[in-house]
Amino acid sequence: MKLTRCLHPFAMLRASSNPLPPPHPLEISPVQIQPLLLTIHNGSTMLVTERDGWIRGGRTGLFDHDTRYFATYEISFEEFTPTFLTAQQAAYNCAILTYTNPGFRAGREMVDEYALYLKLVRVIEAGLHESFEITSYARQPVSFRLIVSFECTFEDIFEVRGLHRAPPRVIQQRYDDRYGIVECVYRDEWFSRCLHYRIQAADSQPRYSPNLLIFSIRLLPDQTWRVETAAEMDDEPRGRFAHSRSVSLVGQASGRERSDVQQISVVERLRRSYAEIDRWIDRLPRLHAASHCVQRAYDQALRDLASLRFQKVGDEWYPAAGVPWYNTIFGRDALITAYQCLPLGCPFPRAVLARLAERQGKQVNTWNDEEPGKIPHELRVGQLALMGKIPFNPFYGSVDASLLYVILLAEAYRFSGDRGLLEDFIAPVEGCLRWAAEYGDVDGDGFIEYWLHSPHDFHNQSWKDSPDAVVYPDGQVVPDPIAIVEVQGYYYDALCSAAELYRILGETAKADATAKRAERLYAEFNARYWLPDEGFYAYGLDPEKRPIRTIASNPGQLLWSRIVPPDRAAKVSRRLLADDMFDGWGIRTLSSQNGAYAPLMYQRGSVWPHDNALIAFGMKRYNHWQEANRIAEGIFSASGLFAHGRLPELWAGLGRAETHWPVLYPKANVPQAWAAGSVPLLLRAILGLEPDASQRCLLLQPTLPPWLDELTIERMPFAGETVDLHLQGTGPETKVEVLRTSGSITVEHRPIRKEAA
Repeated sequence: MKLTRCLHPFAMLRASSNPLPPPHPLEISPVQIQPLLLTIHNGSTMLVTERDGWIRGGRTGLFDHDTRYFATYEISFEEFTPTFLTAQQAAYNCAILTYTNPGFRAGREMVDEYALYLKLVRVIEAGLHESFEITSYARQPVSFRLIVSFECTFEDIFEVRGLHRAPPRVIQQRYDDRYGIVECVYRDEWFSRCLHYRIQAADSQPRYSPNLLIFSIRLLPDQTWRVETAAEMDDEPRGRFAHSRSVSLVGQASGRERSDVQQISVVERLRRSYAEIDRWIDRLPRLHAASHCVQRAYDQALRDLASLRFQKVGDEWYPAAGVPWYNTIFGRDALITAYQCLPLGCPFPRAVLARLAERQGKQVNTWNDEEPGKIPHELRVGQLALMGKIPFNPFYGSVDASLLYVILLAEAYRFSGDRGLLEDFIAPVEGCLRWAAEYGDVDGDGFIEYWLHSPHDFHNQSWKDSPDAVVYPDGQVVPDPIAIVEVQGYYYDALCSAAELYRILGETAKADATAKRAERLYAEFNARYWLPDEGFYAYGLDPEKRPIRTIASNPGQLLWSRIVPPDRAAKVSRRLLADDMFDGWGIRTLSSQNGAYAPLMYQRGSVWPHDNALIAFGMKRYNHWQEANRIAEGIFSASGLFAHGRLPELWAGLGRAETHWPVLYPKANVPQAWAAGSVPLLLRAILGLEPDASQRCLLLQPTLPPWLDELTIERMPFAGETVDLHLQGTGPETKVEVLRTSGSITVEHRPIRKEAA
């Protein structure tokens, strides 16, 4: 079914509690907020530059396997920086940039301003591949030097992020003019890294000086000079360049008559990238939404999830957490991302479960927080981690990943009905539950706590893991140990899920014992954490087992875990949407009334899409669909103002009425896996989608909002089959039409009762 009506992004603003008058779409274009840095990536390789495309230290660089190879990389006409014109991210691994020149003198000749046009195409595919084209529009011949300057430092990513200091490295550098290759090598005992910067094809031979390649160029009017380069990263130097191709020096040609021979490699790589992304998207459900914001956010989420495929495990992929700072294996992030994307059928769950099971803790090790049964948090492969100078190979410092592991397995089974999945991973699940009982709850009070085992530990080990995230109402940091609130919900969900899995596998005694543990936790938690005067839950229990009376977003995730009694769910939902928590774009991480509130801090007042999506999904589970839709409206409206509709990791908690557009957090990861995963989870909340693959039944309780009153989903995967759905209407009046099913899938539409609405 073709949907023709398309809402302007600003049209969604009218649903806000602080509405702005929607401008006419023909008069005002939407604001498109760009990230502060330009990033392209593929697998473990990332190029992070300033917006004009160059690397100038700071957090920019060419990275691979947690190592920064280029710390500076820039070109100049003589010694003059090109004038930046445009930057287009053509794909997640490709950027196209254009420049012109300032007026400058080259020897005795003057090159007029804007006489030169430079086009730079970059593709990351087994290294960084670049194509430079310089065309002259001067009226007379021009001669000048193009200078490529670079510095190779081989810094660990923890040094780049300012989290660790290391002494300067001694770098060996040499140039082989026979092959047009600069080789930079670093060694420290057994550890080594090597960069080959190769001139693949060029219209003139460069001269080499340490950290410089200098091309002498002479151009007639309308003539183009070209060069193709490749930067390839290795663990070892290549000796006598045995694997390198020789530089191809070709004659210059007219800009209108030249052959494209030199561009084939870069263009072919770009073509392959487009084709590969198309194949990925074609395997996932197709959405046709009445809202332009939702449609664009969904389409971009699919591309972001494709771009973050980090490591292939069998036929599935392990997703990286985010680019550029978390482009590696994370436990918590991957588990939540895989959960969020289950309605899409993204090939993540088995890969995530398998890879984390391989690294599940086997011993007590206070250096890296390893404990038997514990799921790892983060794996790094840079010099500092591999040489044992930081405890990240892997690091186990998260208190929630082991519980999320159980939750993901159970939910993946509900969507797939794959009994083999349970049989393959029930042993790691049992290890997770043993860890929770023996190591997560050391004092035996039934709750999961975290505390510092060594000076290298994170002070906070829940999803809000910045050292200043957990505070008292006056803003003072809470010391450890802390029994953070949402983790108790995860624990309850994990116990309930494990009991269900045991019953499916016929292990009745284990199922009954696990269910009783869940019942005890439910009762004890709701007695200890509930704050009657606030109508809300405590942020956690402090070292004295006193409730932390801070108002924060964390209790909202309890609704997702279903540990909240039904008569309290409405109070929790209302408190989260009060003005001090809900800023119009989403729920803040911390109340604006708290002494530590700072809207631009990482987790003390900012807005995180994944947090909001989990909360909205939980609200819908308790039939608080209006509140869930309000959160979805804020997040989707924000997406309409970010470039390409891409949700970043987080943004500032400044109110919608104050700024009229979301303010990006300066160091946000863009793209970020669970931010992209927030889109399908928010849609799942709106649809009220709950699977039961064992009965081959898909339950729907849709409550479409007015700004998304028609929706078609094609090829939604479920129980090894697919289903096509069309939904139309608003609220409890939403109608469901099953357009097509394959196999024996049953779709049950169970409308929300009017009194519940």
